[in-house]
Amino acid sequence: MIDLFAPRFKELIKESNIKYEILAKDLGFDSKGTIAKYANGQFKDVGVSLVLKIANYFGVSPVWLIGLTDNRYYEIKK
Repeated sequence: MIDLFAPRFKELIKESNIKYEILAKDLGFDSKGTIAKYANGQFKDVGVSLVLKIANYFGVSPVWLIGLTDNRYYEIKK
């Protein structure tokens, strides 16, 4: 499931046309290299807080981002 995180994250970046430098700053990373490593799947341990931060930033469902659903805007029912 988490194997879908990197390609979906990369897809969001590409669709948004946002520069890695800007995304790194907005997400609180020290460098664009860190963003690139997440987008290219070099970091395998993606924490829940990062998934939530990225999902909120791009306005997508965190469960879609990690591959639990194919619905990009899936809402978890309470």
